[in-house]
Amino acid sequence: MKRLIPFLLLLVVFVSGCSQPLERGKQIREFTFTDQHNQPFSSKELSGSPWIADFIFTNCTTVCPSLTSEMADLQAELKDQDIDMNFVSFSVDPDTDTPAVLKDYIVNFTDDESNWHFLTGYTQLEFEAFAREEFQTFVLKHESSTQVVHGTNFYLMDSEGYILKEYNFSNESYKEELLADLKRMK
Repeated sequence: MKRLIPFLLLLVVFVSGCSQPLERGKQIREFTFTDQHNQPFSSKELSGSPWIADFIFTNCTTVCPSLTSEMADLQAELKDQDIDMNFVSFSVDPDTDTPAVLKDYIVNFTDDESNWHFLTGYTQLEFEAFAREEFQTFVLKHESSTQVVHGTNFYLMDSEGYILKEYNFSNESYKEELLADLKRMK
């Protein structure tokens, strides 16, 4: 019996750890930017449902098409599972990525824009500060380049705009981990 008690305690700790809710990180400050329809879009419109965010730009020659394709796969998969989720892709190159450019870009990845918002409408410096201060990630555009250096994570946000977790899309198991975390949220 004495050997069984430590095992049972360990089992209780393990099981309770698996069912704990995700821990909240930083709450993102309120924002109002411009979406791919050239309409104001604010964080208030995301209030009440969880969302996933990422950072992209349309003339990216490296990772952004893959990021956007992965986001489109997530959008389709969550829709198939009847999980209500918003998606937000922040442009890290707002001088190039006008609403019209973003509108042309999104159609290459999805035909459902109802819950996916591509945002622009800020200066480069404003957005670099926003990404650094709110998401603790880097965005840097060198004047001599058309490319922008930026983080490549997906951010799971709760219905009140808190970061719950971030996922590196290059990690092969990120999608399974994200789906498991969404189930923990319910």
